[in-house]
Amino acid sequence: MRSVSFVVLVTWLLGACGDDGSGAVDAPPIPVDIDNGSCGDQIRFTGEYVDWDSHNTFCGINNALIEVVGGAMDSTAPNGRFDLCIPDAPSTRLTVTQPSAMSQCTTPPGVYTIPTILFAQKAVIQSGGFFSARAFTTGRQGTFFQMVGMAFDPTKAHVFVHIDGPERAVSIAEAHGTTQSVRVGAVSNDWTPGAQGTEVFFPNVDVGTGTTMLTTDTAAIGTGSIPLVAGTITNVSLKTN
Repeated sequence: MRSVSFVVLVTWLLGACGDDGSGAVDAPPIPVDIDNGSCGDQIRFTGEYVDWDSHNTFCGINNALIEVVGGAMDSTAPNGRFDLCIPDAPSTRLTVTQPSAMSQCTTPPGVYTIPTILFAQKAVIQSGGFFSARAFTTGRQGTFFQMVGMAFDPTKAHVFVHIDGPERAVSIAEAHGTTQSVRVGAVSNDWTPGAQGTEVFFPNVDVGTGTTMLTTDTAAIGTGSIPLVAGTITNVSLKTN
């Protein structure tokens, strides 16, 4: 694994060409030279898998199995962190096997049962974007959908988008229920109707052909086609500057 000093030097050099102090960016974002560790000709994919309401009280989902179909796998740590090698491809879909133990993130404790996938994108990883994924317990699933005024539809897909950087207004092409978002620094700091935030959720999304186009109001790395699966949360992270 390359030394920390090398990574720091690369980060300093990239930062030096991004802003001359005038407030205007004089260079477009370029890939960060990430530390690929022992992944060789693959890509190192790290991130977190956390409880639905971690913006209020952080709580990792422990002992979930993150897996590339037919490939590498890693179990999450108590804080929800994972670290594994994925194919050197534009995107990789990973499945989540939920832990069997009761979660201590909710009162009363519950279990995570909803099928979940992570959609990792090479461009986001190479830009230094942090991947953050979420799931709700069965109990929280019920109270959340009650709060937003709709029933959870197992024949529809569900999309969670994490924004690493300044918040964006996010949209998807397929029809869906009322979009919910979290805006850091807002008065409530909780889920409210709206498509702009640091965490954005699209409930009850029409599956259609099994993919949809994810877009933002201004530039972000990681937009484009994402997978949809009935009764499943697709987790995507975008990088903004």
